[in-house]
Amino acid sequence: MSRIPFSQVLKNASVDIRKEYDRLYTLFYLVKHKGLNLRTWCAIFFTQLPLHGRCISLDDFDSSNNIHFEKAPKDFDINYLIDFCEYSYNIANYEKSKFLGCSTKSYLEQVEKVIEAVGYMAIQKDGVTDFVTKNQAAISVAEIVEPNLSYKVIEYNHHSMMGKLDKKRDFLRAFAHELEPKQSSLEKINKDLKNDLFFLFNNMDIRHNNSDSNNGKKYKEFVDNMNNKELEDWYDYIYKMCLLAFLELEHLERKEQLEKLKEKSK
Repeated sequence: MSRIPFSQVLKNASVDIRKEYDRLYTLFYLVKHKGLNLRTWCAIFFTQLPLHGRCISLDDFDSSNNIHFEKAPKDFDINYLIDFCEYSYNIANYEKSKFLGCSTKSYLEQVEKVIEAVGYMAIQKDGVTDFVTKNQAAISVAEIVEPNLSYKVIEYNHHSMMGKLDKKRDFLRAFAHELEPKQSSLEKINKDLKNDLFFLFNNMDIRHNNSDSNNGKKYKEFVDNMNNKELEDWYDYIYKMCLLAFLELEHLERKEQLEKLKEKSK
């Protein structure tokens, strides 16, 4: 399985991280509120910010920490975007209660939307917000599966997917289709995982209509008796098993490369 950059995964899903950066940069540095941009308003209240340390101004803080964001950076990737989100969010988050109110709140919400779209989440520690990947395994898998599946792997974790059994079922069916021709390889690595996963694919209303009593041998009473919450819990569990299966398959490929490397070292 060849690995593709996560930024390309997002691009294939029509999430343009450079455009998102440009929007945030414009809102933070260029759009004016009562004659000043948001960054300038943040600078006014900077010394009251818990993270200012010994710095006497926002300019001092930026200089001391080698912080500089360009409008059109040449070396741009997902990490550049996340760094800017963390910086501007933490600076603006304190100002929101000081003067601009709704304008700053709108900026913070825009950052949160971007973070959500790229599969990250906020964590707080000591009054500072960091943005981390929601599911590193999901991102790792998104980089190795076929492009038509890559964003599905990320999107499955989106909060808007909660309760959408039909859509989750469609995603799992797509993963099953991708894993189907790789069953023999997966069995070599983890036979129990392969057997359990395909049992669930075939008996949990994913590949077959197992809840239809008129569907002969494919009908499974235990599935028909499940409520939506129980079924969704199983789907979420199957999703995690799919991630593991894809990673196990990549490990097999890496292991084969490793064995060749060992041979060369003799």
